[in-house]
Amino acid sequence: FCMSIWQRVGSNHYKVNHFAWGGNDTANAPGGIGNPTGPTRIIEKVTLSADGNSFSGTFSLRATDTAGKTTAFIIGTITGTRVTMETTIEELL
Repeated sequence: FCMSIWQRVGSNHYKVNHFAWGGNDTANAPGGIGNPTGPTRIIEKVTLSADGNSFSGTFSLRATDTAGKTTAFIIGTITGTRVTMETTIEELL
């Protein structure tokens, strides 16, 4: 599951603090439901387009195990397009 919050920090500029939890460790899980694998924290600094339908910016991603040990760290750029009720899977691929 995921949880996040965003904060406006300027005209069309936002910061996002996002936590994603995985549950992929099925080797030791009863019934095949994955045990937690630890949270991933994604921090984004983005600029929203004037029409509000796209954004671009930078991000950092820190994945950890359930003890809090970093398992991956990535810094990069990000772009995105607004998802609507009509967005299809094919459009996301």
